[in-house]
Amino acid sequence: MSDILGNPGEPVAEVDPDDLKTFWQETRNLQARHPGQNVSMGLHVMKAIFKPGANLPALWYRSVMIHVLNRCMQERLAPWVKDEDLSDAVVRTMATIPMEWIGHTDHAGLPFDVEEFFHRLRGCGEQNG
Repeated sequence: MSDILGNPGEPVAEVDPDDLKTFWQETRNLQARHPGQNVSMGLHVMKAIFKPGANLPALWYRSVMIHVLNRCMQERLAPWVKDEDLSDAVVRTMATIPMEWIGHTDHAGLPFDVEEFFHRLRGCGEQNG
């Protein structure tokens, strides 16, 4: 059965890095306006922000993966984060790294190769710190 985001095990579409950066910034701004609350952007808001044809589920999913890395691997990601701002290298890498939909099943680890993600980051030569 198809999940609203994608079928478990299927690839997540690559997204435009500029769209992912905008999504990341907009969700951070929304959270800053509502500290201590769980908030999210509605689909109608997202459609108004992004160009037609933007893959909103993939943008959301890839943004969540940045959040997970930022929370669970903060020290490892630190060279590419300054004052809570991500380097463009993080955004570009997350926008294009092969990834799969998890769905609502048990899943060990993240839905992408974390070591490959950091390998690509190191190869970019960009850091924020």
